[in-house]
Amino acid sequence: MALSTYNTTLKYGATAADTEIIIKDFPSLLGKRSSLETTTLKDDAQTFIPGIRQQEESFDFTANYDKEVLAEINALTAVQKCELTFSDGSKYTWDGYLSASVNEGAVDAVLEMTISISPATVPVFVPGP
Repeated sequence: MALSTYNTTLKYGATAADTEIIIKDFPSLLGKRSSLETTTLKDDAQTFIPGIRQQEESFDFTANYDKEVLAEINALTAVQKCELTFSDGSKYTWDGYLSASVNEGAVDAVLEMTISISPATVPVFVPGP
């Protein structure tokens, strides 16, 4: 089954993810696992076991510039509950620290901003209803 990115939402909040940010794109939230080599001198090819996930330092989301949202996010100092929800109700949840910055501009272009979330916990996939 295919699913459109239409109606994907990003939310955050101090105790519950209840403040929505309208986003234009989202990053991959779960990095790939490293591989730990287990090859011995009896193996005729390399063998591996999965290691830890290679997490990004921050998850960057693009949004249209909004001075109120920018100011609100940059006023946050505590870890927030974060949630990226897809149109079928499935979602990723995690805790993180938010910040926002205005992106570079160009002639005849939409002014955008980047919302960066530094993860404090590993995102967990919740299948939804």
